[in-house]
Amino acid sequence: MKELLSREDISYYKLESPREVDKIDIPEEEGGFDFFHGLGIIGYDQAFKMWLRKFPRPVLIIAVQRNTVVGWVYVEEWNEVAYDLMPVYVLRAIEIHPDFRRMHIGCTLLMLVLKETNGYVIAKPLTSEGESFFKEAGFKSADDFRKVPLDISKQPKYLILSPYMRDRIIDKLNK
Repeated sequence: MKELLSREDISYYKLESPREVDKIDIPEEEGGFDFFHGLGIIGYDQAFKMWLRKFPRPVLIIAVQRNTVVGWVYVEEWNEVAYDLMPVYVLRAIEIHPDFRRMHIGCTLLMLVLKETNGYVIAKPLTSEGESFFKEAGFKSADDFRKVPLDISKQPKYLILSPYMRDRIIDKLNK
Protein backbone atom coordinates (compact mmCIF):
# COMPACT_ATOMS: atom_id res chain seq x y z
CA MET A 1 0.00 0.00 0.00
CA LYS A 2 1.25 3.39 -0.94
CA GLU A 3 0.12 6.24 1.33
CA LEU A 4 -1.04 9.18 -0.76
CA LEU A 5 -2.40 11.52 1.89
CA SER A 6 -3.21 11.69 5.58
CA ARG A 7 -5.75 14.18 6.93
CA GLU A 8 -6.90 14.33 10.51
CA ASP A 9 -7.71 10.70 11.32
CA ILE A 10 -8.26 9.47 7.74
CA SER A 11 -5.46 8.18 5.53
CA TYR A 12 -5.66 7.53 1.81
CA TYR A 13 -3.82 4.60 0.23
CA LYS A 14 -3.36 3.29 -3.26
CA LEU A 15 -3.61 -0.49 -3.23
CA GLU A 16 -0.96 -2.06 -5.44
CA SER A 17 -1.43 -5.82 -5.01
CA PRO A 18 -4.22 -8.25 -4.08
CA ARG A 19 -2.50 -9.37 -0.86
CA GLU A 20 -2.79 -5.84 0.56
CA VAL A 21 -6.56 -6.28 0.76
CA ASP A 22 -6.06 -8.78 3.61
CA LYS A 23 -4.50 -6.00 5.73
CA ILE A 24 -7.67 -3.88 5.86
CA ASP A 25 -11.19 -4.24 7.20
CA ILE A 26 -14.04 -3.54 4.74
CA PRO A 27 -17.33 -3.15 6.65
CA GLU A 28 -20.13 -4.85 4.72
CA GLU A 29 -22.53 -5.55 7.54
CA GLU A 30 -25.86 -3.75 7.73
CA GLY A 31 -25.20 -0.03 7.66
CA GLY A 32 -21.86 -0.53 5.88
CA PHE A 33 -20.94 -0.59 2.21
CA ASP A 34 -23.78 -1.81 0.02
CA PHE A 35 -23.06 -0.68 -3.56
CA PHE A 36 -22.07 -4.21 -4.62
CA HIS A 37 -24.94 -5.85 -2.81
CA GLY A 38 -27.37 -3.86 -4.97
CA LEU A 39 -25.63 -5.34 -8.02
CA GLY A 40 -25.78 -8.89 -6.67
CA ILE A 41 -22.04 -9.04 -5.97
CA ILE A 42 -21.03 -10.28 -2.56
CA GLY A 43 -17.61 -9.73 -1.10
CA TYR A 44 -15.76 -6.44 -1.44
CA ASP A 45 -12.46 -8.04 -0.51
CA GLN A 46 -12.74 -10.58 -3.33
CA ALA A 47 -13.76 -7.91 -5.84
CA PHE A 48 -10.83 -5.69 -4.83
CA LYS A 49 -8.42 -8.62 -5.17
CA MET A 50 -9.81 -9.54 -8.59
CA TRP A 51 -9.45 -5.95 -9.84
CA LEU A 52 -5.86 -5.72 -8.59
CA ARG A 53 -4.93 -8.81 -10.64
CA LYS A 54 -5.86 -7.06 -13.90
CA PHE A 55 -3.39 -5.70 -16.42
CA PRO A 56 -2.95 -2.86 -16.94
CA ARG A 57 -3.31 -2.46 -13.20
CA PRO A 58 -6.28 -0.27 -12.27
CA VAL A 59 -6.20 2.55 -9.75
CA LEU A 60 -7.86 1.51 -6.48
CA ILE A 61 -7.61 4.08 -3.71
CA ILE A 62 -9.07 3.60 -0.25
CA ALA A 63 -9.80 6.00 2.59
CA VAL A 64 -9.01 4.36 5.93
CA GLN A 65 -9.73 5.23 9.54
CA ARG A 66 -7.96 2.97 12.08
CA ASN A 67 -7.49 0.17 9.52
CA THR A 68 -11.17 0.27 8.44
CA VAL A 69 -12.12 1.37 4.94
CA VAL A 70 -14.48 4.35 4.99
CA GLY A 71 -14.39 5.09 1.25
CA TRP A 72 -12.93 3.83 -2.00
CA VAL A 73 -12.65 4.63 -5.69
CA TYR A 74 -11.86 2.34 -8.62
CA VAL A 75 -10.60 3.54 -12.02
CA GLU A 76 -9.30 1.58 -14.97
CA GLU A 77 -7.88 2.43 -18.34
CA TRP A 78 -10.47 2.66 -21.12
CA ASN A 79 -9.93 0.39 -24.10
CA GLU A 80 -9.82 3.32 -26.53
CA VAL A 81 -7.92 6.61 -26.67
CA ALA A 82 -9.47 10.02 -27.27
CA TYR A 83 -9.45 11.62 -30.72
CA ASP A 84 -6.40 13.65 -29.68
CA LEU A 85 -4.67 10.34 -28.72
CA MET A 86 -4.77 11.12 -25.00
CA PRO A 87 -5.50 8.14 -22.74
CA VAL A 88 -8.97 7.73 -21.28
CA TYR A 89 -9.74 6.33 -17.83
CA VAL A 90 -13.15 5.21 -16.67
CA LEU A 91 -14.17 5.75 -13.08
CA ARG A 92 -16.09 2.54 -12.44
CA ALA A 93 -17.13 3.13 -8.85
CA ILE A 94 -16.75 5.42 -5.88
CA GLU A 95 -18.39 4.69 -2.56
CA ILE A 96 -18.31 6.29 0.86
CA HIS A 97 -19.45 4.49 4.02
CA PRO A 98 -22.83 5.94 5.08
CA ASP A 99 -21.43 7.15 8.42
CA PHE A 100 -18.73 9.18 6.64
CA ARG A 101 -20.69 10.91 3.90
CA ARG A 102 -20.63 14.71 3.66
CA MET A 103 -17.06 14.78 5.02
CA HIS A 104 -15.43 15.49 1.61
CA ILE A 105 -13.94 11.99 1.44
CA GLY A 106 -15.44 11.48 -2.04
CA CYS A 107 -13.91 14.74 -3.28
CA THR A 108 -10.52 13.80 -1.85
CA LEU A 109 -10.68 10.33 -3.42
CA LEU A 110 -11.57 11.89 -6.78
CA MET A 111 -8.70 14.37 -6.57
CA LEU A 112 -6.23 11.64 -5.66
CA VAL A 113 -7.38 9.44 -8.52
CA LEU A 114 -6.90 12.37 -10.91
CA LYS A 115 -3.31 12.70 -9.72
CA GLU A 116 -2.78 9.00 -10.50
CA THR A 117 -4.10 9.25 -14.06
CA ASN A 118 -3.49 11.45 -17.10
CA GLY A 119 -5.72 12.35 -20.00
CA TYR A 120 -9.50 12.12 -19.88
CA VAL A 121 -11.58 10.60 -17.10
CA ILE A 122 -15.12 9.43 -17.77
CA ALA A 123 -17.81 8.36 -15.32
CA LYS A 124 -21.37 7.12 -15.56
CA PRO A 125 -23.32 8.31 -12.51
CA LEU A 126 -26.02 5.89 -11.39
CA THR A 127 -27.95 8.41 -9.30
CA SER A 128 -28.90 12.07 -9.51
CA GLU A 129 -26.65 12.67 -6.46
CA GLY A 130 -23.78 11.07 -8.35
CA GLU A 131 -24.45 13.19 -11.41
CA SER A 132 -24.43 16.37 -9.30
CA PHE A 133 -21.18 15.29 -7.63
CA PHE A 134 -19.39 14.75 -10.93
CA LYS A 135 -20.76 17.88 -12.59
CA GLU A 136 -19.71 20.00 -9.62
CA ALA A 137 -16.23 18.52 -10.01
CA GLY A 138 -16.06 19.65 -13.65
CA PHE A 139 -17.30 16.63 -15.62
CA LYS A 140 -19.47 17.46 -18.63
CA SER A 141 -21.93 15.55 -20.77
CA ALA A 142 -21.06 14.98 -24.43
CA ASP A 143 -23.63 17.65 -25.35
CA ASP A 144 -21.66 20.27 -23.41
CA PHE A 145 -18.66 20.00 -25.76
CA ARG A 146 -18.49 21.81 -29.09
CA LYS A 147 -16.54 18.83 -30.37
CA VAL A 148 -16.78 15.63 -28.33
CA PRO A 149 -13.21 14.50 -27.51
CA LEU A 150 -13.93 10.76 -27.61
CA ASP A 151 -16.51 8.36 -28.93
CA ILE A 152 -18.98 7.57 -26.19
CA SER A 153 -21.95 7.12 -28.53
CA LYS A 154 -22.33 3.50 -27.36
CA GLN A 155 -22.06 4.54 -23.71
CA PRO A 156 -24.93 6.94 -23.08
CA LYS A 157 -25.00 9.05 -19.93
CA TYR A 158 -21.23 9.03 -19.46
CA LEU A 159 -19.73 12.30 -18.27
CA ILE A 160 -16.29 13.47 -19.41
CA LEU A 161 -13.58 15.31 -17.53
CA SER A 162 -11.12 16.94 -19.91
CA PRO A 163 -7.37 17.02 -19.22
CA TYR A 164 -7.64 20.80 -18.80
CA MET A 165 -10.25 20.47 -16.04
CA ARG A 166 -8.31 17.59 -14.52
CA ASP A 167 -5.22 19.81 -14.26
CA ARG A 168 -7.27 22.63 -12.68
CA ILE A 169 -8.60 20.25 -10.03
CA ILE A 170 -5.09 18.96 -9.29
CA ASP A 171 -3.85 22.55 -8.95
CA LYS A 172 -6.58 23.16 -6.35
CA LEU A 173 -5.49 20.03 -4.47
CA ASN A 174 -1.86 21.13 -4.48
CA LYS A 175 -2.82 24.51 -2.99
